[in-house]
Amino acid sequence: MTTSGTTAFNMDIDEIIDEALDMIGGESDLGKEPRSARRSLNFIMTDWQNRGILLWKTLLSSETVSDGVATYDMDPSVVDVIEATIRRDGNDIEMSRMSMEEYEERPNKSSSGRPIQYAVHRKRDNITVYLWPVPDNSTDIFRYWHVSRYQDFTKSVDTADIPYRFLPCLVYGLAYYMAIKRPGVDPTRIVFLKQVYEEALMNALEEDRERAPFRAVPRLRVV
Repeated sequence: MTTSGTTAFNMDIDEIIDEALDMIGGESDLGKEPRSARRSLNFIMTDWQNRGILLWKTLLSSETVSDGVATYDMDPSVVDVIEATIRRDGNDIEMSRMSMEEYEERPNKSSSGRPIQYAVHRKRDNITVYLWPVPDNSTDIFRYWHVSRYQDFTKSVDTADIPYRFLPCLVYGLAYYMAIKRPGVDPTRIVFLKQVYEEALMNALEEDRERAPFRAVPRLRVV
């Protein structure tokens, strides 16, 4: 007995929709449901990002600071900045995050120097990062790990912007969402699909985690 020898299994959006609709059973409206399913897929991905950090959407970016400039507008694809460092002369210095309230309470916002803290203002369409102290040169590099938005579900022939290990919970989640919208689906089946979906998502999120040992160390900093 031989195996395929390949490790490239994936599903395009049409296949995801077909699999989800098969789980619901009954007659489907092929003229309406694919468009409705793509909307639901976008809702599902938004819900996933609301539930926590997805490792495959966590990216490292950098931006050279400008002398005397404290605020930096991020690309609309950036959802949040979770860690940051300032690189000076090839050395990275860890920065700590403060709340916008803490930033606003600082009386010396115009103080200049090497930035050691940052605050994030999450607005409707993008986020703005505030550095403190205000950069005192135009050579330091602000390096930041950020959570990025997922790519939209638009064309049926595209694949989903997810790792293969999240395919089962995406299919189960779509089946649950579509079962809610389809008239005549047995309520007990809807409850069952929700349970299967939540279990599959919990398993995927548990697998999609940082595996480095965790150690809590108090941070003492004089500001």
